[in-house]
Amino acid sequence: MISKRSGKSLKWDVVSGLDSLPSDIRDYAMVIQCGGCMITGRQLAARLKPAIEAGIPVSNYGMTLAYCNGIFDRAIAPLVKVSTSTE
Repeated sequence: MISKRSGKSLKWDVVSGLDSLPSDIRDYAMVIQCGGCMITGRQLAARLKPAIEAGIPVSNYGMTLAYCNGIFDRAIAPLVKVSTSTE
């Protein structure tokens, strides 16, 4: 879905559980995290920290799918503060 949406030929590395990445984190253009519900918050933070520190974008798998399916705005609507100002 992501390849189709982007129109690019993408290379994927899939890491399961607490396994290490096969390459240096700086070799990646983006991290899509899934399974955060299967590990502790501390483990999730430790997994994402290298990407965040390297300035690599991180997305949740579900939000990525929502974006690819054109429903991202609807998916985040409950989280977005709506301005009632007329300015």
